[in-house]
Amino acid sequence: MPIFIKITLFSLVCSLPAWELIWRLFNDDLGANPVEFLEHTTGDWTIYFLLLTLSISPIQKLLRPNWNKWLFSMHLVRRVLGLSAFVYALLHLATYMVFDMGLSLEDTVADIIERPFILIGMLAFLMLIPLAITSTAGWQRRLKQHWRTLHKAVYLITFLGILHYALLVKADLVQPLIYMMLFGILMLFRVKTK
Repeated sequence: MPIFIKITLFSLVCSLPAWELIWRLFNDDLGANPVEFLEHTTGDWTIYFLLLTLSISPIQKLLRPNWNKWLFSMHLVRRVLGLSAFVYALLHLATYMVFDMGLSLEDTVADIIERPFILIGMLAFLMLIPLAITSTAGWQRRLKQHWRTLHKAVYLITFLGILHYALLVKADLVQPLIYMMLFGILMLFRVKTK
């Protein structure tokens, strides 16, 4: 099966949460606070995809699956999951910028200064941009060994994304603690398998 078709198929699966949001939007099913629902849902999916991206190496080492048997190579799965994390982060930021900030750069800067969790989220998003841009095989060839170094930023980005969420909710820390625990397990696995 051609690589383009594989990428398209896997990307369609990763886009299902976005399609669900569109369906909810058109059916007026976004709850009492639609903006908050959109922000939280896109933020959650960003973290889900970041954690899924980080889980590929442990799955590969523990289970040794034959990815090609499932139509996808490990690199393709990781790339599409990482790009999906970027897309959901972009949707998360767009919801915030359009509905909360009214596209006002001045209000956004003031909000970043006033609320540390916004600053942390912005830092995580800005760090995600170079990873999305350089996710192709062409960039991997151009950057050579520097590509791996650059893409190790995903660990810090994931941590910052979870911290952004934890600082947002303040009191109800169950979900961010679950995310942080999963992140910790993935990081411990990396240390133990080196």
